Amino acid sequence: MKSMKISVRELAEYAYKRGSIDEKFRSSKALSEGTAIHQAVQKEYKETEEKEVYLDFLYEMEEMTLHIHGRCDGVLRSEEGLVIDEIKSTSLEAEELEEDFFPEHWGQAYGYAYMYCEREQLEGINVQLTYVQKASKKKIRYLRYLTVEQLAEEVRFMVEAYTPYALTLVRMRAQKHETLPKLGFPYPSYREGQRTFAGSVYRTAREGRTLFAQAPTGIGKTISSLFPGVKAMEEGDFEQLYYATAKTTTRETAEEAIRLMQEEGASLTAVTLTAKDKICFQEETICQPEYCSFADGYYDRINDALVDILTNESLLDRSTIETYARKHHICPFEYSLDLTNAADIVIGDYNYVYDPRVALKRLSRDRTKKMGLLVDEAHNLVERARDMYSASLSASDFETLPSLVESDRAGSLAASIASDISSLFPENQREVSIDEIPGVMEERLEAFVEETESFLRDLLPEEQNETVMNVYFGSQHFLNMLEQKDDNFVYIGKEKEELKLYCLNPRTVVKRITDAYRFSVYFSATLSPFAYYKEMLGGTPEDYILKLPSPFSREQIDTIFTPLSTRFRDRERTARDVSDSLKKQTETWPGNHLFFFPSYSYLELIHSYAKEWGKEIVVQERNMDEERKSEFLAQFTEESEIIGFAVLGGVFSEGVDLKGDRLRGVAVVGVALPPRDIEKELIHRYFENQDRNGYNYAYVYPGMNKVLQAGGRLIRSEEDHGVLQFIDDRFMTPVYRGLLPEEWKNK
Repeated sequence: MKSMKISVRELAEYAYKRGSIDEKFRSSKALSEGTAIHQAVQKEYKETEEKEVYLDFLYEMEEMTLHIHGRCDGVLRSEEGLVIDEIKSTSLEAEELEEDFFPEHWGQAYGYAYMYCEREQLEGINVQLTYVQKASKKKIRYLRYLTVEQLAEEVRFMVEAYTPYALTLVRMRAQKHETLPKLGFPYPSYREGQRTFAGSVYRTAREGRTLFAQAPTGIGKTISSLFPGVKAMEEGDFEQLYYATAKTTTRETAEEAIRLMQEEGASLTAVTLTAKDKICFQEETICQPEYCSFADGYYDRINDALVDILTNESLLDRSTIETYARKHHICPFEYSLDLTNAADIVIGDYNYVYDPRVALKRLSRDRTKKMGLLVDEAHNLVERARDMYSASLSASDFETLPSLVESDRAGSLAASIASDISSLFPENQREVSIDEIPGVMEERLEAFVEETESFLRDLLPEEQNETVMNVYFGSQHFLNMLEQKDDNFVYIGKEKEELKLYCLNPRTVVKRITDAYRFSVYFSATLSPFAYYKEMLGGTPEDYILKLPSPFSREQIDTIFTPLSTRFRDRERTARDVSDSLKKQTETWPGNHLFFFPSYSYLELIHSYAKEWGKEIVVQERNMDEERKSEFLAQFTEESEIIGFAVLGGVFSEGVDLKGDRLRGVAVVGVALPPRDIEKELIHRYFENQDRNGYNYAYVYPGMNKVLQAGGRLIRSEEDHGVLQFIDDRFMTPVYRGLLPEEWKNK
């Protein structure tokens, strides 16, 4: 018989939750607050009373069996008899909290009570909801007695409400497991290196390990990671994959790979997560019923919307989600998040996994231990993670708050924090690092957050001040990162204005997150040098490593090394020579070319000379949106002779496929070293103290990764041929030359 497992909480929320999305202010520490409140109440239990009691029950129906399970907060003993206690924290004041305000809470408690009665053969039991007000810690209790027959009726209602969705999920799971054994590789043959990569991913998934793989352009990384990941699901060790990527183009490539497997007969459901501000139907993203009709009544309509889309669609990309969201008049962003519970594959940005500010609450430990993690373009994650785990406070922002907040205490604390930041650093130093901040400052920051929360909770969106909200959330993030602080972090002060908790090495935090998943695969065409990226992303000696050669031949690339200095001090002097070298490339190899520069200012300098070439030149603009980016690339046709000027590390140096005659040549001007600043110097010093080459870790490796990405735009298939020019005398030295792929060193 068909069966599935579901927690009491999930069952109750599905059946009872009604009403609207109402994202009024909430503390970002809600989960940890709730845990602390639960523990505080449970400490008050008598020695004879039980807490965290595991209960389960098999609910059999004609169509299927539901395995309902969960942990009851408490089984108490009172004069009235046994009591099932369900503890909930709330921001509502006591007078607002009516007994039936949250029917899903009663539903959860009824579920535990029914299972306990069945287990202990009781005729009835007391059911209690214990609410704890977060700010005051005041307890409000509601107590009811129900017979086992009444409890059975409550559970029957929840099960009947859930059954259509459950049957949909069971059907999807059965079809998946029926079709996966028959699924073959969706291409006639494997490319060189592709089978090796796919086999390594499969082995990693089956064994629950971590793999770091450098898979050069042309191998087909996306299908070579997704296909074995999907095939490994056959054994039932895990149920879902999260495909993490940083760019729209790679998300689209993942969707195409899934479409190919579906066309081969695989019954798979995949959902793509799109940022809220991009997918929102409204001009302003205000998720409250009085402002957005798609939020109004969302929970009244979501259950039908889930069954509808899962019955009729399998590739839930942005367009499909928007279509069904409009059909059912619901928020498309929340819709996509709710679909992650049912999808076999979730495609989304890194931040939904790694960023503590926006990571999906749905990715609980219970979920991730049954989920595989595929991290595409993993070289991008190092700097992204550094940014995610760093936090800043601005003295000037705190100075403005006393006139903006209603609370005198919050204003006073803000003024003190501003003074604390300014007094941390010597008068004559613009930038400085320190090991610790005074404990009193941390206490003030905690008090400020708590005090600010107390009045922000009651504000409507139009009453919220943007500066106050930014300072509050920035302070909250700073405190959260303080909990992570170890030797991998340092404090930086700038201009007596900014205090920054800077993450020098994200490996510890990244590894902690990765360890929660069944398995993980980090892959990129440019994990070079390999040891650097493995270390920065939390790799261990036990992890698998794979470094594959390029599937392309040396004969496809004509490589030129032009030993001119592009150092900042020499740029004006060598600009004419750089321009002449680029012009010669376009004359020797007619067609379309892309030239990459380390900065906009340097690009503009060379462009001023290139205007004399008499050729059609297009230039990357600052802050180009997707439409402008598409227009830029559309000019590169097989018949055109376009010269594109772009920036290393920008939107055109990754994820761009101009195959065949759409791109004849690429030139990389400079080694793309990051500008020298206090953060890079601290990274330099940190790794020197770790017996590493600190200069390479801080400057050379990040810069050369941009070079490798830009150079990789040239050859995208076995049929491509072209010229690749490196303009900088440092490319002739062993350090930089050694970081280039072998097939780029032919001349």
